[in-house]
Amino acid sequence: MLGAAFPAAGVAFASQNSEAAQAKKADTIDARDREFLTLIRFANLWEIPMGKMATERGTTQAVKDAGQTMLNDHTKLNTVVKQLADKYGVQLPDKPTSSQQGWIAEISGKQGRDFDKTFADRLRAAHGTVFGVVAEERAGTRNDVMRDFATQANTIVLRHMTLLEKTGYVSADHGEFAEASARSAAYPENQLGSSDLLVGGVIFLVVGFGTVLGVRTLSARGAAK
Repeated sequence: MLGAAFPAAGVAFASQNSEAAQAKKADTIDARDREFLTLIRFANLWEIPMGKMATERGTTQAVKDAGQTMLNDHTKLNTVVKQLADKYGVQLPDKPTSSQQGWIAEISGKQGRDFDKTFADRLRAAHGTVFGVVAEERAGTRNDVMRDFATQANTIVLRHMTLLEKTGYVSADHGEFAEASARSAAYPENQLGSSDLLVGGVIFLVVGFGTVLGVRTLSARGAAK
């Protein structure tokens, strides 16, 4: 009614409502966003010390460079994660997962070329898994702040994977493909079950029978003429 009587006031009122809605949207995150912040925090907790260790123990400049970049980038990511967690009231973990602790112990127990290879393999596999989750967050979040953060994380994870691959120590059987294949196997839509194969077989037989029948009918008509 106010908008109809006073158009200018109506526009201003609608604008204020839109701005309020946008502000509320920026201050709200869902379960996916919270999980994403936790995941990046877990990654920081073990990749920061591993990056530092690579700068100290790496036997090639490529390994040292990968470690230094990871150390710098994850330190920055950690600062942003803490800020976002404070903003949205997310409680972050304070130590790596049990699996990550196992990888830390495994890498720490290596020396020389064995260290380089284990470091590159484990970190490339881990980044491969995180990369898919970052993409899902970037595509699915409804929060503009989280989308910007996911975009930043996407760039960083891709850079780390590339640097780890350039070390020449990433194994095709483990570091580069193992995590990706494990992730694909977890999704039913990426697998064909027996029922899928049965349906496909029936469709094939029906199409084949129809084709043969059609050819015979056309041949019979041709002969009759």
